[in-house]
Amino acid sequence: MKPKFTNPFEAPGKWFKGNFHLHTRTSDGGVWVEDAVRLYRERGYDVLAITDHINTNDIDGLSDKKMLVINGAELHPPFHKRINPNVEYHICAIGLKHGEPFTRKSMRNVQDCLDYIHKVGAVAIMAHPKDVSLNVKKEMLDLKHLSGLEVWTYLSEIDCDKGNNEQEWAEGMANGMFLTAVGSDDTHWAARHGWQEAFGSWTMLKMPSLTEANVLEALRSGMTYASGGPVVKDFRVVDGQAKIKCSPVNRIHFKCLDERLNCWAKLDTTITSHTADVSHWKWVRAVVVDANGRKAWTNPISVK
Repeated sequence: MKPKFTNPFEAPGKWFKGNFHLHTRTSDGGVWVEDAVRLYRERGYDVLAITDHINTNDIDGLSDKKMLVINGAELHPPFHKRINPNVEYHICAIGLKHGEPFTRKSMRNVQDCLDYIHKVGAVAIMAHPKDVSLNVKKEMLDLKHLSGLEVWTYLSEIDCDKGNNEQEWAEGMANGMFLTAVGSDDTHWAARHGWQEAFGSWTMLKMPSLTEANVLEALRSGMTYASGGPVVKDFRVVDGQAKIKCSPVNRIHFKCLDERLNCWAKLDTTITSHTADVSHWKWVRAVVVDANGRKAWTNPISVK
């Protein structure tokens, strides 16, 4: 099965930087909404979704011409306990309206929750699947109305070394489930972390302009890449050749299912591009890794 994503690197528009998982004092975060917005604005973010646990926020007046603030919530329908001993899923619903009622039916099970998110026009993202020991085959593959997955969750990495969710993302692809790559902080502003869980993971979105409708469409259609550092400048397939350009990195990997083609920089040098023959593959995705081990992940694009 091939991905149905649009290649953002071949589409018109501009790149915008966003974070889609953040908590405030409305739930279990350490700062107020206004302070969170200010801090991300100071770091140059263009899009920020506030996703407090089972709560929306009054964000009226927090957006400006340079930064769009979007309402959301992190919802927690239960796992099937006979499969997974953890208590619940973590689903970030992006694009909710403030005061959206979370009915008992919408939280009864994960599919009812995803149906509810879809019905109200929001986008559902699977949060930190490795951190909650998600069983991809038994607990994700059959789900409908799930648009994205956190490939890199910064809080989970610094808290328990479980922030890299590429394995779960790839397992979904191997079974025909292509979810948009998302990078998120899951910021809680926790004193024990020294606020270090902020600004360590982000999603780049290719859009014609900075509007909520464009953000939601980019998340649905794969017009993104996820990053914890590197910049991907171009990625496309031309006559069966995968081509990528990026900021200086030490490694570039092209991947499709269990196959991969690798390019390494020589010792004490970096590389900024790579081309490889992938004409025998159905699709290809790229992972780039810089000298500090920070990565960026593109969505898969069709080869033929």
